[in-house]
Amino acid sequence: MTESIDIEKLAKLSRLTLSQAEAAQAKERLLDLLKLMENLKGLNLKDVEPMVADAASSLREDVPVQGFSGEQVFMNAPQEENHHFAIPKVI
Repeated sequence: MTESIDIEKLAKLSRLTLSQAEAAQAKERLLDLLKLMENLKGLNLKDVEPMVADAASSLREDVPVQGFSGEQVFMNAPQEENHHFAIPKVI
C-alpha cells in the first residue's frame, strides 16, 4: 500500500509544481510518515486512559476581528467569477 503513492497526482490536486527531485523527496517523506503510522497502529493502548482536555481552558473570548478584503479572499483562487469561486461542474 505505501509504495503506491502517486506524488504527481497529489501535487496536481494540491496545485503544486514539483521538480523531479522535490517529488522524490516528498515521496520519501510520505513513506516515512506512513511507516510511522503503521508503527503507531501496533501499539497496545488497551490500558491507556483517554486524555480529556478541560473545555474551559481551550475556549477564548469571542472578539470581533477585521476580516479579509475581497481581493485577499480571491488572491489564490484559480478562477473567480462575479465575486464567487468558479469551479468545474461535478456532475
